[in-house]
Amino acid sequence: MNLNITLLCDHNINTKPRSSRLLELLSKIAATSHHIIRINVISKDCQSLSFTDSMQTTLFSFPPDKSSKQRTKEENDAILELCKKGDFMPLIFTPNRKAITKILNSLPLQNLLIVEDITLLPFACEYKSNNPQCKILIDLREFYPLEYENDTQWIQGLGRFFTFLCETYLHRIDFALSVSNGLCERYKKDFHIPCELFLSLPPLYEASPSPTQEKIKILYHGFISPDRSSMELLELGKLLKQTPFSLHIMALSNQKGFLESFSQQAKSISSLQILQPVAMQDIIPTSLEYDIGLIPFKPTTFNLAHCMPNKLFEYLQARLAILSTPLEDIAHFVRTHQCGIISNGFKSSDIVQTLTSCTKDDINRLKYNAHLAAQQWHLDMNLEILKNVLGDVLRIKIE
Repeated sequence: MNLNITLLCDHNINTKPRSSRLLELLSKIAATSHHIIRINVISKDCQSLSFTDSMQTTLFSFPPDKSSKQRTKEENDAILELCKKGDFMPLIFTPNRKAITKILNSLPLQNLLIVEDITLLPFACEYKSNNPQCKILIDLREFYPLEYENDTQWIQGLGRFFTFLCETYLHRIDFALSVSNGLCERYKKDFHIPCELFLSLPPLYEASPSPTQEKIKILYHGFISPDRSSMELLELGKLLKQTPFSLHIMALSNQKGFLESFSQQAKSISSLQILQPVAMQDIIPTSLEYDIGLIPFKPTTFNLAHCMPNKLFEYLQARLAILSTPLEDIAHFVRTHQCGIISNGFKSSDIVQTLTSCTKDDINRLKYNAHLAAQQWHLDMNLEILKNVLGDVLRIKIE
């Protein structure tokens, strides 16, 4: 049987771990299946694929648009006004996305569209309306109606837009994946869609835990922003003075000026170091020189309360001990595998108190348990899940 599958990405797929790893799994399935599987990727501002066999995948790119950091105040105000009026079509069918419909219509009939950003779900639904035999699988990385729920302007603006997308289009999908049990259950409850857990697992990285030295290095990598209470990382750094611990932060931000302000304030903190970001495929090997991987989030939003972030599993593959605040899903995982420590509260002082109760031997033991967990919690675990999902959605056997 010939199968045509297209991924729709409103981002450069090379820069996003979850979508790039999903494509890697699809390529593995295509390479071993007795079905002939042709994979297309429609990705924003992406000129080549850096991580998969290009012989199996055809890439189509559409132009970028301005990010929230790049837009002027007038442009952001115009978006807010459209959202307040409920005029959402100009926000969906933007000039840069016009190429998507043309690309889809130029392809052979697609059996499955995999939507990696909910902003592109209307294009998949439009295609399915004209080609009813096509199925839609969506990957829901956030609970989108509450993505920035603490930002009143966002709730009144783009929050309405994402709620509209969910209410208008989600019922037309065939299946959904999401990143944590909490998010899966919320989508089932609010939108009555079939949704299955699909953790953000990286490939297995062959490594061994390094012995912990006298100076113990804590790593945080990922996005920083006000809704993540990221300025409190500076407070944490200050509290680590006069301890064996130092904090190393490899940060990105999509908030205009936030990273610059954060980095400037960090300069005066001797126990805190700002690192230059590295390419996605270099995150795990770069992390090997550290001892502890930090997840410092507070349950200030629904999404943070139920997160199971990429960094959790990337820290595991780097054989780091995990240090997390007591977020429900993460705490359950860490305690089950005894691969880290959970602070008693969400304040920086709680994190430091938990840290300073740990000896080098404790950290070495946690690293070893992280090493054991890393053998299980890697990309190949998702391979069977994806095969089963594809088989159920397409109603065929995917071996």
